[in-house]
Amino acid sequence: MGEHRPLSVAVVAVAVGLAAGALALTGCVPAPSTPGFVEGTPGSSGSSGSAPASAAPNADVEGAVADPAQPSTWTIGFDAVGPIVLGTPSTEQHDVLAAFEPEVAGDGCGLDFVSTPTGLRVGTGESAAGGVTSIVLNAEVPAEAGTGPRTANGIGIGSTIDDLVTAYPDARKTSGMGEALITYAVTDASGRSIVFGAWRTDPAIATIQVGTGDRITAEGCGITA
Repeated sequence: MGEHRPLSVAVVAVAVGLAAGALALTGCVPAPSTPGFVEGTPGSSGSSGSAPASAAPNADVEGAVADPAQPSTWTIGFDAVGPIVLGTPSTEQHDVLAAFEPEVAGDGCGLDFVSTPTGLRVGTGESAAGGVTSIVLNAEVPAEAGTGPRTANGIGIGSTIDDLVTAYPDARKTSGMGEALITYAVTDASGRSIVFGAWRTDPAIATIQVGTGDRITAEGCGITA
């Protein structure tokens, strides 16, 4: 009997191996996990290798994560520039811009401006009944204003007119022939516009206005070539 013991052990080993294989085929044995794999949940990306689809720009969330003290985090939309929102009562809006130095209003200027450390100027037009009625961004030297607010399509102070018409093919020119400030406007379905202005002597956008008008109306506010 001692001579047959190795054969019995071998038979048992084969039987165990066949049983394990059968279990794997029937799904009873879990497959080995892929190193580094994290199972995705609805709305998150898994490890399929494809990048998640980018969400379309949404006016309701523009500026939702904006830091009031960091204009580079602001998004320019049809109803807001970062934390500055059309229709906001004047007192509340002044609190939002409290991190910046207020300017002394020039004669004939109907806007309240503050200056940022980078040279970007931020102005608001206001009324007692309507709160903030317009928002204006301006830089005397666009190239030196640093990274500032941008639209969802990446246009801001320092972008060029060519950049603008590439990003917004439907932008329409609103300045008259021979005017020093060349302006283009993009308007949404509600009639609000983002107006971009560049001096005829420099293709860089120096002024941007958000409001209901399609022309930049900031006479007497230090906006000069």
